[in-house]
Amino acid sequence: MKPIRCPKCNGSMEQVVYAEIEVDRCTQCHGIWFDSREAEQLKTIEGSEILDDGEEVVGDRYDPSAKPLSCPRCRTPLLQMLDIDQHSIWYEKCVKCHGIWLDAGEFKKFKQNFSPNKTSKSIKRLWGFTP
Repeated sequence: MKPIRCPKCNGSMEQVVYAEIEVDRCTQCHGIWFDSREAEQLKTIEGSEILDDGEEVVGDRYDPSAKPLSCPRCRTPLLQMLDIDQHSIWYEKCVKCHGIWLDAGEFKKFKQNFSPNKTSKSIKRLWGFTP
C-alpha cells in the first residue's frame, strides 16, 4: 500500500503489526489508523493494547475541530463519532473505506469499553439492573 500521512498532525506513519494485523501509527502524535475491521479484530486479542504506545495528553493536543480531517487512504472527509461507554471516546471514521482514527491513548479505552465484563455491566446499567 501507498505510504500515508497522519490525518491529525501530518506526521509520518509507521506500519506496526500485532497478531498478523497491520495498523498505521503516527511517529509524531502516536495516533493509530485502523483500516476497515482492524480495530474490531484487535480489540478481542489479548495484549493488543500495546499498539497504543502514546499518551492521551499528546492526543489531546490535536483539537479535532481545528481543521476538517481527511481519510489518509481515500481522502474522503472523516466523520467525527462518539463512543459512549465506560470511557467516552471521540474518534474519526471514513464512511467510504470504513477505516477509523484513534488518538494516542484511545485504543486502550476503546478496548476496555468492549471487554466482556465492561460491556455486560454497561448494558445492565443502561437498563437499570445495577446501581
